[in-house]
Amino acid sequence: MKDPLKKFRISLAPREQIEPEEIFFDSQKLKEFEDEEIDVGKFEKEISPRAFFAFSVLQYLMFILIAAVSAFLIIQKGETYVSRAEGNSSRVFPATPQRGLIYSSDGKILAQNEEYFDLYVLATEMPHGKEAEGELRQLSRDLGGVLEADVESIYQKFLRAQEGTFSEFAFVKGLTDRELAELDQYIRRFSFFEVRQAFRRRYPDDISLAHVIGYTGEVSSAEMALGKYMRGTRIGKMGIEAYYDEILRGEEGIFIKKINSRGQIFSEILYEEPKPGKDIVVHLNAEVQEETYKILKRHMRALDIDAAVAILLNPQNGAIISLVSIPSFTANLFEEGITHADFESLIADPNKPLFNRAVSGEYPSGSTIKPIIAAAALQEDTVTPDFLIYSAGSIEVPSVYNSEVVYTFRDWKAHGWTDMRKAIADSVNVYFYTIGGGYKETTGLGIRKLEEYLQKFGWGSTLGIDLPGEAQGLIPTPKWKKATKGENWYIGDTYLTSIGQGGILTTPLQIAVSTAVFANGGVLFAPSLVSHISGEKVAADIIRENFIDWDNITIVREGMRRAVETGSSKFLASLPYSVAGKTGTAQTGRARNHAWFTGFAPYDNPEVVVTVLLEEGEKSDFAVRAAREILETYFALYPQQ
Repeated sequence: MKDPLKKFRISLAPREQIEPEEIFFDSQKLKEFEDEEIDVGKFEKEISPRAFFAFSVLQYLMFILIAAVSAFLIIQKGETYVSRAEGNSSRVFPATPQRGLIYSSDGKILAQNEEYFDLYVLATEMPHGKEAEGELRQLSRDLGGVLEADVESIYQKFLRAQEGTFSEFAFVKGLTDRELAELDQYIRRFSFFEVRQAFRRRYPDDISLAHVIGYTGEVSSAEMALGKYMRGTRIGKMGIEAYYDEILRGEEGIFIKKINSRGQIFSEILYEEPKPGKDIVVHLNAEVQEETYKILKRHMRALDIDAAVAILLNPQNGAIISLVSIPSFTANLFEEGITHADFESLIADPNKPLFNRAVSGEYPSGSTIKPIIAAAALQEDTVTPDFLIYSAGSIEVPSVYNSEVVYTFRDWKAHGWTDMRKAIADSVNVYFYTIGGGYKETTGLGIRKLEEYLQKFGWGSTLGIDLPGEAQGLIPTPKWKKATKGENWYIGDTYLTSIGQGGILTTPLQIAVSTAVFANGGVLFAPSLVSHISGEKVAADIIRENFIDWDNITIVREGMRRAVETGSSKFLASLPYSVAGKTGTAQTGRARNHAWFTGFAPYDNPEVVVTVLLEEGEKSDFAVRAAREILETYFALYPQQ
């Protein structure tokens, strides 16, 4: 049989390895060894030179690509990745500054700082597992006895801390010295507890100050979203605390805490010192404020009513001496950590104790509007001071659409012949119907002029008091009535506006500030509460001046003085200093009317305006009596020289 391997007799001897040089064996030389045995291990296929060249080029390209990417990451993106790495290992926490103090004009501290302690849980130090559950439940029972709190709620806090949404969890805020002492053994025993010093506000027990001073609280999620605050920051939530928050709060410092890969804090650095807030002094007299509150409460009890307002201000600069809104609330509840039940009770109260009626309440003004209407009529030469109008107790106006239909607009009594001064003193409605809307031969101001002058006196817009939540009130107009009610404007609407009824709404603050215009001779000051910031005086702000001639102001002043001497405010006539004023009884649509009084004293050299509102107080006489006691309190502290 022919041997198929005759041409190539292959040795099957075992091989260990191929020598390096053997890989270059030229297969073409096999012809030279046709008759020889060939070791199969040395038999290799020829490699093309092009393959070596391509392999070399690929190596160079890979090297260049790796170098380029490395350079890009180091040079272009290095800073970004460094910052990310630092962010993963460092976290920023606020270093709380001491909030600026608030003082009254008579030197009493109305808002001060009180040191307290918060208990935090470090989430990364929390134990886990079944053994931890039993330990935490027992700890919850122990802490429940110390803190006088629900055990299950404490345990749920531990569970939230275990979830680790934040590396630090505020467990208990506002610990008392007693609680801290009793908790000391647990704080020492468990490494996940940490005590931190903090500050909260402490206000006087006098709740008359709550609406003015306000309170502070931790930033909400919505406030955090603004990007202005760090988590845990306390800011002003109401009153002066809110309006002057940035000044009072100061500037937070920065703690940088280094955190390892397990989330544990291993170092803490005070990167930036906190800057304390600035102190503030208010025009408010604390004693006048407290006594005014007590006076209103006595009258409220006598009348069985639930709400009242009183404002005292200096007509020479707009400074608020006292601002009381009842009902009120205890501001310290919010500082100590108000319970859900207490907060719900405040919100659900139909009398709205959190609502500042003095600046945010909108009411029909009643006859307190009449000095403004009188000044406008004199300024526009609608009538002269001595022009006489006869009040028979009402006027009758036929319908413009049907002469057989006659509308009657009543006065509160028949006053007979009346001039400007008497009209103010006796609050004669027929006189103001006539000069406001016109009647028979007398062309009245009309709603356009009424709107113009009410705006000049600060009605229908905010006055800029340094408190949040100031309301604008409402001056009704034909456009407003059409838009809101879908009805046309009639002469009766103008008549009602002229006596402070119908759609007109104003705030007690607007009435007080417009009264000051007659007291000071024609200047509309922006009302202000703060007199000094960090020792520097805050200048009075003039909104408008010289918009009513002095002669016309004098006529209105004389009418307001006569109201005290012989008219609707004569209960003030026996005071040892002269008072000028105007009463108002505003219809509410309910069984009882609102009772108003606004005035100033002394008449010849006015230094105080007083405005009183008794919600559903029925008769203005009651507001006058409350105003008398308030003036007596004021002048007892600031006696005439």
